[in-house]
Amino acid sequence: MDREIGKRRDGLWIFLAALAARVAWAVWAGRFWGYRDDGAYDDGVFLDMARGLLGRGPVALTHAPGYSMALAPFLALGEAGVSPALWAQMLLSAYTAVLARRLASALSLGRTAALTAGLFVAFHPMLVFFSARMMSESLFTALVVGFFLAWVGAWRTGSPRDAAWAGLLGGLASLTRPVMLPFGGALALVALWRRREQPRWAALVAVCGLVWAAALVPWTARNWAEHHRFAPVTVQGGWNFYEGLTVDPEEIRHTRARAMGEEARALGLSDPFARDEHFGAKARSWIRANPGAFLRLCAVKAARFWRLAPEPPHSRLVRLGAGVFTLALFAAALAGLPAAAAAPGVWFLFAWAAHLNLLHAVFASNLRYRLPLEPVLAVLAGAGLAALLRRRAPPGT
Repeated sequence: MDREIGKRRDGLWIFLAALAARVAWAVWAGRFWGYRDDGAYDDGVFLDMARGLLGRGPVALTHAPGYSMALAPFLALGEAGVSPALWAQMLLSAYTAVLARRLASALSLGRTAALTAGLFVAFHPMLVFFSARMMSESLFTALVVGFFLAWVGAWRTGSPRDAAWAGLLGGLASLTRPVMLPFGGALALVALWRRREQPRWAALVAVCGLVWAAALVPWTARNWAEHHRFAPVTVQGGWNFYEGLTVDPEEIRHTRARAMGEEARALGLSDPFARDEHFGAKARSWIRANPGAFLRLCAVKAARFWRLAPEPPHSRLVRLGAGVFTLALFAAALAGLPAAAAAPGVWFLFAWAAHLNLLHAVFASNLRYRLPLEPVLAVLAGAGLAALLRRRAPPGT
């Protein structure tokens, strides 16, 4: 009983610290109330899509619908609902720190590791930054951590109910960012490989997979009824594939997507399926003509996935602070690898890191695409710090 009270107290303090950091940032940046488009990111696309879901405009297939679905109940109140949506997002982002603490605890890494994981997420500069933007990063990261918390619980206990929760969260995460969808296959492969850890592995994978697929059915059916084409989440793979064939920062931020849009308009490619097929074919044609250059490009993007700091337009001071924080996180996470590797269920987290790294080595890459991995790194960092403290503790303590 005392231990459970202690865990709840730890979670409460972590949540309050995380929320304070996010509110302070939003107030300082002038983003606590309402929405303003600074042109740096595509916040407005998600708001427009939420309005479309409410019948106030078109519904785009270029972005996953999950985040806009979450915004829609707030925008049903009118434009005044933007601020409550932002506040709810900050609450969810703060609670993600609590979920990270719980994930470390579920892996039996100890209280020190759990507290460290929660605090790393609470004060992570990029997670704090995106909590005040109307973008899918905060929701997707929370869903991913919740998914792993449920799946690790299922894996360690054999609970079909936890596996079903994991499937539901996996489906919702897939609707929020399609990068989650192919991870279902990776999950099954890791379960097969680590099956000695859980005798009921096949049943758990089946339950998780069925619920996961069921969560996608309504949106897939809607797309079939509207477009008579199979589109479980988005129609953007070909576009992202071609857009990702560069590592030039200016191209990544602005010029490549702008040029692609101009090309699509010049060719009259207003249909999202035709536009996606055009750029997918263009990417494949370039790869066939330049296989060596493509492999080198993938290698560079795989390495850049682990870069320490964001690029401009963020200021030099912001990049320096984020870089120092990330360096500490990486160092602690590397130290935690040996301690965490033996924990049943942790290899699913390692698979998530490999999955994201591989996908963003092939498709478009940006530092924000690593954010759903940061809580996993925080869990490993917690294990690393706990191991370091154990080694430094006097004998017999």
